[in-house]
Amino acid sequence: MDKLQLLPLELPSTTNINNGTVKGKISFVRRLAMGFVILATLGLLYVPAYHSAQGPLLGLAQLPGWTYNTSRDLSVYIHPENTTSVLNPIGICSPSPYLFIIICSAVTNIKARTAIRNTWANKNNLDNTYNSSVKVAFLLGQSDNDTLNNIIAEESHQYNDIIQEKFYDTYNNLTLKSVMMLKWITSNCGQAKYLMKTDDDMFVNIPTLMKTLQSRSQTTDILLGSLICNAKPILDPNNKWYTPKYMYSERIYPNYLSGTGYVMSLDVAFKLYHAALITPLLHLEDVYITGLCAKYAKVRPVNHPGFSYVPRKLDPCVLRNAITAHKVNVSSMYIIWNKLNDTNLSCSNHTHIDKKSVTLSRNSRNI
Repeated sequence: MDKLQLLPLELPSTTNINNGTVKGKISFVRRLAMGFVILATLGLLYVPAYHSAQGPLLGLAQLPGWTYNTSRDLSVYIHPENTTSVLNPIGICSPSPYLFIIICSAVTNIKARTAIRNTWANKNNLDNTYNSSVKVAFLLGQSDNDTLNNIIAEESHQYNDIIQEKFYDTYNNLTLKSVMMLKWITSNCGQAKYLMKTDDDMFVNIPTLMKTLQSRSQTTDILLGSLICNAKPILDPNNKWYTPKYMYSERIYPNYLSGTGYVMSLDVAFKLYHAALITPLLHLEDVYITGLCAKYAKVRPVNHPGFSYVPRKLDPCVLRNAITAHKVNVSSMYIIWNKLNDTNLSCSNHTHIDKKSVTLSRNSRNI
């Protein structure tokens, strides 16, 4: 048998072993880095996909009364060619007033209307102090309760200051109420100089308001109030001010005035009314009237520090220089009125500045 010839086995050199280890480490690091890149890419793709999936939940829930298929053409509800008033004050615009204040009130808020009639809008002041140049009326919708509607009819007969229109008086119908206001004033009192819109939880300082209007050199293209800028639509369906994306799809609202109180010259009332008839309804009346319709009509809403949607201190020296105070209940209405009419009132040590209004943020609706 032939002897096997054993050849020496060549072992890899130390240098080769080290090179292989280094190359392996480099390959591992590359694979690890590639893995991180892939994970980061997947993460970036996931975020918009997640938010897209949330879309049906954020901003697409149906709004009660204004579902996706409900017409938002104002002409359907306002009937611009027809008289729609159920109750109408007799002769309230004869002679034509300098300022007409329309107070949007709920059907059930009888005590609030009574307090206003007994304080800042009392008939004695309106007739004598202002020589009928300032008129005040309450604007209401209808209730599905006939007993309440009958009470309103009796209230109208007693005070002759109720405007009632044909729509259900609900929160989501406030835009209908405000457009009905524009329709009424332009149809019944178009010779007035100014229109003010406010609510029945507001105290209005008529003397200061009149001084403000009479001191202006410009008497047209006026839209004054508490300006709110860069407000974003609220997409939470549980929020009071929820706005579905199908009603408003833009990122921010146009600048607008708080609906708690704003004033316009009558030429602006005509412009906003005609704009409303061709602008799809948005249920937030202040955004709609003084934002969307004003933008279409090329009317610029202007801030005035006398207006505020934040409750003010019940300090007569502060309120004397304010035009509006918000969230004033019935008892506070009388307190403010009595303090402002106190002949012994002295404000010499006051700075006349309401710090709440000075520090007010105007970049959000949900303050």
